Amino acid sequence: MSAKIPFRLTELLIAAAIIGAALFWAERAAWRQISTLRAEMNVAQIERLAAADRADAEQFVTDTNAALTRVQRFLFLSLLGLFVSGTVVLVWVYRRMIAPLRTNLTESRAIIERQEKLASLGVFATGIAHEIRNPLTAIKVRLFSLKASHRPGTSDHEDLEVIENEIDRLERIVRDFLQFARPSEPDLQRVSAAKLLRDTAGLLASDLAKRSITLKLDIDAEEVVRADTDKMKQVLINFVQNAADSMETGGTITLQTRLDKQTLHGCSIPVVVLEIADTGSGIPPEIQKRLFDPFFTTKENGTGLGLCIAARIVEKHGGVIDYHSQLNRGTTFSIVLPLASKDENES
Repeated sequence: MSAKIPFRLTELLIAAAIIGAALFWAERAAWRQISTLRAEMNVAQIERLAAADRADAEQFVTDTNAALTRVQRFLFLSLLGLFVSGTVVLVWVYRRMIAPLRTNLTESRAIIERQEKLASLGVFATGIAHEIRNPLTAIKVRLFSLKASHRPGTSDHEDLEVIENEIDRLERIVRDFLQFARPSEPDLQRVSAAKLLRDTAGLLASDLAKRSITLKLDIDAEEVVRADTDKMKQVLINFVQNAADSMETGGTITLQTRLDKQTLHGCSIPVVVLEIADTGSGIPPEIQKRLFDPFFTTKENGTGLGLCIAARIVEKHGGVIDYHSQLNRGTTFSIVLPLASKDENES
């Protein structure tokens, strides 16, 4: 979606330049008139008045010159004031109106480029995944038969288990490819954002405790969003597991919700923000730039598709993902979803 821009910076500067030139011309014209009047008065008025009373004439000329000088100062200060006021107005207009539009336009272009890139990679991934999936299924069937013919504990059986584990890993990669390439439409239902976090915490708390990681819930509101429960849990689990991976020696992961008002798709609307904050090592700036690039990963066994899939799921919910990271202090990922309106029927 592209933002409508009512005017551009170049047009604004041209208008300001024209107004400034007009003011400058008016000030110079007034200045010339005053100078001419002063010159005429000095010559003609003095000669006429001097004949009658030289002292009064000189006093008149002095007073008049003083008055004209004050008028010139007033004109100069007025022009200076107009220039300063115009500059302040230009800066205000640029910062409040033009800069946000330019930022939105840049972000929209980035989103479009990213979606085009995802679409191309999706077509490629779908073709590869289908070509790999069928042979893998056949290999797995033969492997099952072969394992049955070897006793557990023998070297041959151990080798077959290694092969089976690698086939499982390949199948997981293929599944991720297909989910990335063909994300299904979410089945949107009214659901409490707090419940999503509680369910996710219930699934992962015990496993995280074994890794010396404390999972905390900080829920202030029971706001409702329209979401596909399973898909949104998948997103939350992905973020929590990534947070856990960033804390090799343990730490704390905090899940929290808050009500806010943000701009989504060009409109300022009430939203519910689901945050996953960790006390891990943070994300280096060079990695942040590629965080949502498909197939980019820093994990040895990662496919580089987890965050891409999470972003696409959230986009299909009409939301966005935001994040903030500081090295050695931790990272906070925010899932921003539109607040469900109260007049929507319960599903």
